[in-house]
Amino acid sequence: MKEEFLEVYSTVGTKTGQKKSKSEIHRKGLFHSTVHVWIFTEEGNILIQKRSKKKELNPGIWDVSVAGHIKFNENIKKAAKRETLEETGININTKDLLKIGVYRSINIHPTAIDKEFFHTYILKIDKNSIDLDYKNNEVDDLKFISIEEMESLIKEENNKIFIGKNRKYYSDVLKSIKFDNYQ
Repeated sequence: MKEEFLEVYSTVGTKTGQKKSKSEIHRKGLFHSTVHVWIFTEEGNILIQKRSKKKELNPGIWDVSVAGHIKFNENIKKAAKRETLEETGININTKDLLKIGVYRSINIHPTAIDKEFFHTYILKIDKNSIDLDYKNNEVDDLKFISIEEMESLIKEENNKIFIGKNRKYYSDVLKSIKFDNYQ
């Protein structure tokens, strides 16, 4: 697989202009940017993905609808579009993305130090526009869960099935989805 190159960010989230391989960034624990797209339906269901068991970080865990690295010199919304197509098979219009914020995250894994600024968007779709049987080398499964079910999973202290460490982040996502859904 071809090595991805990312931009190194400062500890406060500004671009440094330094281009490094993703593997070097994770090995050295350098800050970088990712994009998260939370996909939801008018009915109040949220699309989550089960990360492939082959993934280096958090294999087999249920996670955000779409998450991926922003490549060096890549436009953030174009990264969101690319990652959404790669991980769900949905070709989105970037004008439909609603940005809710940028979040700083530090996670130490046995094989990597992951320091990220994730640019977070929500996206409302028609539930019929997604093929829940879509799978690839990054995604083992897709499913919809209710907002209530997601809130319950996030509250569980020793949750082993969902990446739910940053409660403020998930709370912001859910508030934004609920607000957008009742507009």
